[in-house]
Amino acid sequence: MRLFKYLAIAAISISSFNTSATHLMGGEIIAQQISGLQYAIALTAYRDTLGVPMANIANFSIKDSNGTVIMTFSTAYDSVVSGNTLPMYPYGVEVYFFVDTITLPYQGMFTIGWSNCCRNGAIQNISSPLSQSMFLQTEVTAMDSLSNSTPFFLVPAAIFLPVNTPWQYNPLPFDPDGDSLHWDLSFPLNSWNSPCPGFTLPPAAASGPMTINPITGTITWTANTVGNFVATVLVNEYRNGVKIGSIRRDMQFITVQTSNAAPLWNTGNLPVDALGNIHVNLIQNSSYQLNLSGYSPSGQTLHVAAYGEPFFTQPNPASFTSTGSGINDSISAHILWAPSSAQTRSTPYILAVRLSDGYLMQDLSIIFQVSATAGQDESELLASQAYPNPAIDYITFKANPAHVIVISMDGRSHALQSTGTSWDVSTLPQGLYILRSFDQHGTLIGNDKLLIQ
Repeated sequence: MRLFKYLAIAAISISSFNTSATHLMGGEIIAQQISGLQYAIALTAYRDTLGVPMANIANFSIKDSNGTVIMTFSTAYDSVVSGNTLPMYPYGVEVYFFVDTITLPYQGMFTIGWSNCCRNGAIQNISSPLSQSMFLQTEVTAMDSLSNSTPFFLVPAAIFLPVNTPWQYNPLPFDPDGDSLHWDLSFPLNSWNSPCPGFTLPPAAASGPMTINPITGTITWTANTVGNFVATVLVNEYRNGVKIGSIRRDMQFITVQTSNAAPLWNTGNLPVDALGNIHVNLIQNSSYQLNLSGYSPSGQTLHVAAYGEPFFTQPNPASFTSTGSGINDSISAHILWAPSSAQTRSTPYILAVRLSDGYLMQDLSIIFQVSATAGQDESELLASQAYPNPAIDYITFKANPAHVIVISMDGRSHALQSTGTSWDVSTLPQGLYILRSFDQHGTLIGNDKLLIQ
């Protein structure tokens, strides 16, 4: 079953609950189709080992599209892959997996929910955290004759980060069915669709607010306050321009003051696109090696790991090697890939490479665009060709897409409404946006900047 393959990936990567269980630091729920309307439901829960022990039962509820609870079930955690601690942290953060198989009663959209009280009292960006529950939910559209599972996150959660230091983290959502994914920063929940009272984005320096890259999914943040803060990544899933599901990762971050500087990547010689993202154009059946390097300003021993679809896509998966780990305060990493013709597509591949010193970490996100022939670069593959640009009230595309979103520079996304041949931007505030357009199959066909005047 696909789900257990993905759980195995997560377990290798990270080598009924009690009431008032303030040990929980975050989690997510995914739904993986087995066949027809039979689904495996999996909760991943992150536990602070300084808190109370993890109970072995999780209770789930499922609502239909009308908001009516149509099913409840309980399951114990999987003892084979649960209880491992996240590596590279000064004290224990354990990960537990609760997995069960259910059969949904009919086709349609369902929301799966799980709740536990209470949140950690140290959290500073919600009101009265000890009286607020941690609530996780995910949406999935059950399709009897078609394949559909929710996306899931490829990269383990990050916990600790240094204060007053630019920091990057990419949870790297991936969809096994190839559906289009849109990600955003969202609010943590304390009940169905209800944000935690008093939630604000974690505090940050004016030059580095918490934002999410609309292309790669990288979270960037320069925290300016020591403490505990909660944030949520929301990933919406689309097929043929229609939303068919969503997942969210709720996570507690701990910002620390430390004399050791965080590890850094050397990015000066890496290829970048017009938006400043690291971007590599590959040609089918041609081998390419991307060389990366990082260092520790404080002289700490470094470790590196890589995640992404290219490492398990078939045929011809990418390979990843590194040198220097466990030896000194610098490290080199190499990604080698010779994609086949079967791996050419208009949608780019995204990778995340994590650099860690055993306490702090930095993620580096990389876009690989695989083309059939030389000369096809990012601008040719992903030109939206929208006009006018700058725009005031409406924009038009030379090739009319099925679905269009714009993403502001703070990572907030807005779906545009079509008026026939044009798309309405009249309600958008002035500023610079990322413009993303999709065809009727949900494939990304345009990715440009749009200036609203």
